[in-house]
Amino acid sequence: MKNYIFLSLVLLLSSCTNLDNLKGSLSESSIEKPWNNVGELKAQSIILNSSAPSGILSDISTSLKRGYVREYNSTYRNNYEVYVGDYVSIPLGIGEDSYNVLYSPLGASYEMEIKDGKLFFRGIYQGNYEVNIYSGGSFSRKIAIQNKLKYEFTEQNNYDVILQEYKTGNLKGLSDSVAVHRIAFPNSFRDKEISFMLIELAGKDGNAKIIKDEIDFLQRYTKLDEYDKLNIVNSLKMIQDKNFIISSALLEYKRSATNLNQEIAGLIMNKNKNTQEEIIFLEKMYETTPDETMGNFIGNWYIKNGNPIKGASYLNNGGENPVDMGTLNPEIKDTKVEENAPVDLEAQNYTQYLTFFEDGKKKFNKDNYVEAIIYFEKALGLNREYIEQKDIYFYMGESYFKTGNYSEAVNYFKKSLNLEKNDEKKAEIYYNIGIVYDKLGDKEQAVNYLTYIRQNYKNSSWSVKASLYLLQQMQQYPTK
Repeated sequence: MKNYIFLSLVLLLSSCTNLDNLKGSLSESSIEKPWNNVGELKAQSIILNSSAPSGILSDISTSLKRGYVREYNSTYRNNYEVYVGDYVSIPLGIGEDSYNVLYSPLGASYEMEIKDGKLFFRGIYQGNYEVNIYSGGSFSRKIAIQNKLKYEFTEQNNYDVILQEYKTGNLKGLSDSVAVHRIAFPNSFRDKEISFMLIELAGKDGNAKIIKDEIDFLQRYTKLDEYDKLNIVNSLKMIQDKNFIISSALLEYKRSATNLNQEIAGLIMNKNKNTQEEIIFLEKMYETTPDETMGNFIGNWYIKNGNPIKGASYLNNGGENPVDMGTLNPEIKDTKVEENAPVDLEAQNYTQYLTFFEDGKKKFNKDNYVEAIIYFEKALGLNREYIEQKDIYFYMGESYFKTGNYSEAVNYFKKSLNLEKNDEKKAEIYYNIGIVYDKLGDKEQAVNYLTYIRQNYKNSSWSVKASLYLLQQMQQYPTK
């Protein structure tokens, strides 16, 4: 079952653009009183104005929370209709026990599951969903589900409202109108244009989260060129909070993109805290164009993060005087930097470690989870406690979860949790552990972990997700 984008979560946050995923399966508590009327669904023709998008989003949110079901009784139909945010219940014939989605709007997420001899569907994005139904592995029939908004308006009308909000600098109004556009007209040729409108206003407003969400959106559905990335960097420069994480889409080093590389390097070195991925970007740039300031920056980062040998190598290359390793780490007494063999050996180990880690991430991002696990295990097999170890454990947990090995997933998520220091990331790991326990059938542990997030990470988006998961999927299990 695909993760499906739960819009009501957005309405609890500051922006309606971030359509976050809600994972889980259907439960009795999520399905309310069915509709008995299965006549043609009508759409009300309207003309959007600046206040209409928030009303439409609120209406969809209400539908999602109530879980209404449009219930069909005949198994002989080929076409079904349902309003966006509502369930449709499709009866299955004798022996029909599986399905395969042939077509859906590009990028659209949805919820679909067979339960009690019926196929349930619910989605956010408007459009046609074509599904093959199977009986005992053999093709039985093909059906189409039309997911419809209750309101009908033109894309040009929606775009005009977007332009109006953009020109007036209204970030909230722009977020709402863009969210409606993506729901009503998925995979529009205007997606890239309106994303950059949001990024620009978010930069002026100091909202790093919207910028990150839009970069993630663009990365999934389009290709960013050098000009696009420069525009994003210029927006990030306006962010006052220097703790934001730079998206991996900007950290794809390209030697020929000299101007872009310099802008990104400046962005990285102007931050208060840096990630390993950001430092790797600087290292790639440093290999091509060595710079004393950059070398010292990289070296100091490694020293602060527990790798004095690697840090010293950069400081020595960037400065005139060799660094005394004993002053960096009291346990290193007799090692001299000019004795290259120990430093080179450690550098080789770390390079091999990072190679395995990066290869594992590439396989993971291509959904090759078994191969990803192999590379991550190779990295761990070097027996080096580098700073990336917590991330490898996290990816291992995700990979085992994706392959259905929930026991191993819990094991590695907990290992990652023991090393993680970032509160937002810790909240995410607690959430993942709760979901895995739910998959394992240990409902009590699942509730414990999800409730822990709500109580101890109240300002985190994962607290909202945990609350919604408990509300939508586990109402039959009392929370503490």
